[in-house]
Amino acid sequence: MKALRIFIKVLLFPLSLLLTIIVAVSMFVVERVAGILNILSGIMFIAALAGYAQYIFGWPVGTAGNAATLQLAIFGTVFAFVLSPYGLPMLAVWLLAKLGDLNGAIKLI
Repeated sequence: MKALRIFIKVLLFPLSLLLTIIVAVSMFVVERVAGILNILSGIMFIAALAGYAQYIFGWPVGTAGNAATLQLAIFGTVFAFVLSPYGLPMLAVWLLAKLGDLNGAIKLI
């Protein structure tokens, strides 16, 4: 039984090594991209606020109450949330955590 366990560990070692490298590199990339997405999220949110201001006050064009402007502002707010640290970066971190858990389960064999 011990020989079979050692044989399985030897077979799974390349997979474990590959998962370790993938998780480490991906976490590095996600951390860097999250900063860029955070900046883009802030810009998108400011643009959405400008859309709300145009819908309510009619600034700068002078056409208040345009439904297309409101839809675009709502879309901008939702898109800003998706780009924020609680959107795509959090999803990526969650997926990488699951890969890390899989790697830990492989190492426990």
